[in-house]
Amino acid sequence: MAAEIEGQWSEPFELSNVAVHASLLPNGKVLYWGRRENPKSTNPATLDEQFTKAFVWDPASKTSVPTANEPRGANGNQVNLFCAGHSFLPDGTLLIAGGHIKDGRGPNAACVYDPATNTFHPKASLNRGRWYPSVLTLPDGRALVISGSYDESYTVNNIPQIWPADNGAANPSAWIEVTDPLNQEGPVFPLYPRMHISPEGRVIVVGPLAQTWWLDVKDPATHLDIKSPVTVDGASTQAVVGTWANAGTARQAMFRDYCPSVMYDTGKIMYIGGGLTVNDDPAPTNEVEFLDLNVPGTIPQWTMSPATNMKVGRRQFNATVLPDGTVLVTGGTKGPGFNDLSQPVHLSELWDPATGRWTDMVSESVNRCYHSIALLLPDGKVLSAGGGEYFGPGPDQCLTNAQLFSPPYLHKGGSRPTIVSAPSEIKYGQDFAVTVGPTDTIDKISWVRLSSVTHCRNMNQSLMFLRGFRQSGADLEVPAPANANLAPPGHYMLFVLDRRGVPSVARIIRIASSIASAPGPTDEEREREDAPPPCVQPSLGEHGERIMAEQGRPPIVVGLTPICPYGLGPCWGGAYDALRGITDIEVVCPVPNQTDSIAFVYPKKRDLLPDIDVWRRELAATVNASYEMRGIEITLSGTVTGTGGRLHLAGTSSQSHPLCLAPFTEASQLKWDIKAEAPRPISDVEAGAYERLSEALASRPEGAPVQVQVTGTLQKSEAGEFSLFVREFEFLAAGGYEL
Repeated sequence: MAAEIEGQWSEPFELSNVAVHASLLPNGKVLYWGRRENPKSTNPATLDEQFTKAFVWDPASKTSVPTANEPRGANGNQVNLFCAGHSFLPDGTLLIAGGHIKDGRGPNAACVYDPATNTFHPKASLNRGRWYPSVLTLPDGRALVISGSYDESYTVNNIPQIWPADNGAANPSAWIEVTDPLNQEGPVFPLYPRMHISPEGRVIVVGPLAQTWWLDVKDPATHLDIKSPVTVDGASTQAVVGTWANAGTARQAMFRDYCPSVMYDTGKIMYIGGGLTVNDDPAPTNEVEFLDLNVPGTIPQWTMSPATNMKVGRRQFNATVLPDGTVLVTGGTKGPGFNDLSQPVHLSELWDPATGRWTDMVSESVNRCYHSIALLLPDGKVLSAGGGEYFGPGPDQCLTNAQLFSPPYLHKGGSRPTIVSAPSEIKYGQDFAVTVGPTDTIDKISWVRLSSVTHCRNMNQSLMFLRGFRQSGADLEVPAPANANLAPPGHYMLFVLDRRGVPSVARIIRIASSIASAPGPTDEEREREDAPPPCVQPSLGEHGERIMAEQGRPPIVVGLTPICPYGLGPCWGGAYDALRGITDIEVVCPVPNQTDSIAFVYPKKRDLLPDIDVWRRELAATVNASYEMRGIEITLSGTVTGTGGRLHLAGTSSQSHPLCLAPFTEASQLKWDIKAEAPRPISDVEAGAYERLSEALASRPEGAPVQVQVTGTLQKSEAGEFSLFVREFEFLAAGGYEL
């Protein structure tokens, strides 16, 4: 098929490392970095190196040069920026938050990269570490940092922060604490949440959770920060910024991770593929959902239709908005599991907003799955690179190569429109002059924010059309974006398109904010900002301690295995959201046990015998096949009796007849070893608990009831009868015989 229909891929060419992270710079070059210095090393220890080798690729020469220095944190130590979040600030510097200590655990480091000097500058430390955070530039030029996991228990950092618009010049420690969503009945956001700015200037979080959430940072009437009071230590009150609200809409395809969301036009968002479907052969979905934020006076609702679905379901892929408003998806896997390299998707697809349909593009020749990137270049081509760099694949799957995709609009024959002159900087709400070629008739003008992409998540990408322009010969009068809600301050690519839909080579233009950013801190400032700012609000661990103290009863323990290979701690947000949606559950402890891959919940009804089949169905209804519920452990109190050589527990409020007790075996074990992908061994004490209880019952005075609190795994037979496999027990004195 001809290139004017399906596009064309270049031959692969080499980069200097695996491009796990990539950002298009205001100078038209691409900053990128990987996980480690030598991606072909077979030494697993190199996967946790504590430094970064970053490079800048020049599309003109297709060559890479290293950055002039390596990134460091505020304490002066080197930092690995693998698994960080990043977005551009108004001055064209790139804010980078978090990074990698080891899988699931990030540092509290922050820095900026300055393309003018090709150098990194440390910034004030984050409140806690962040591994897999998202960063979003706000309309006022500040940057929101949210999520990411940290510490030895791989806990999600639940307290967002905002970096100031002056880049910390006035106060080097000026991270601003944002309201914890949990304080306003919100979720624990999963890693790398998908966020966008609405035309009203609100932050909207659209995934991976099904439920959509609003964050309002500023009061629309006063344009001042919304201050939410927080009581500290039961006495003093301090203010944090922002309020969270349920958006009143949820995606129908529910929880879907490792997939992109794209703002393909002003206020129009699409959420593409990802996740794993619930069936006998779980696979990524091909479903695409749409949200239009432009309808005034209504609560926007997600919509979907089979007609707008991709041809191929996939996860671990990228979506790139093109100058004509079409959206290109590249790479991914269609297989089950986290990142199935046996079923890569090489076929690219192109979505047209005019028809709502996808068209097959030519296939890429290289696997682009987990840890790959794709971004739009000023010449209208798409850079696709990376893949690999995690425990599992061999060096041959750690891909240091890249390819360029030329969309069909570059193969229509004839000359492209050209931008002869354009300003380097414009202001909101003012027309600006652009000169094009003398024979160019311009049909559309698009304004595309520079990409900053990693892990399927392009944190800086957006497109809007500059409508209402006027052409007189070669002269264009173009209206700038009306305000920063539509286009946050910073650098954008300006494309002019002719009537065939063919774009020019872009000019990169800055739309200015009212506050200029500043360079990195001085040595004196760096000393002052070494320590992270104290948090006003409690961490998830402190939330969990409070909940357990308030409940005053044993929790139900739920065994959960995420498809994510990093364990339940960092991959917790989807499970937390789904457990809160189970009908029987009143409260979910917001911190799981990473070591044993278990969660703790409190039912609405005490002494509940949960129906695990129902719980599994309700969990899957929210998170699809992204988590497996291995089983449930409960603690019940009652009278133990022996009948026919079997022990039973009677007297619990939820039982109509005695509950059958059974010995605890290897098959009963709920605790899970994520590295071995198997239950943990049981102890002799656990294995002998049932026998000891039986012996104690046999030694009781005849007719004396034995009151016991029993803990064990609850199982349900095909006949619908429950059994409790006794892992431990405790004799109770009240109302019975104490042994």
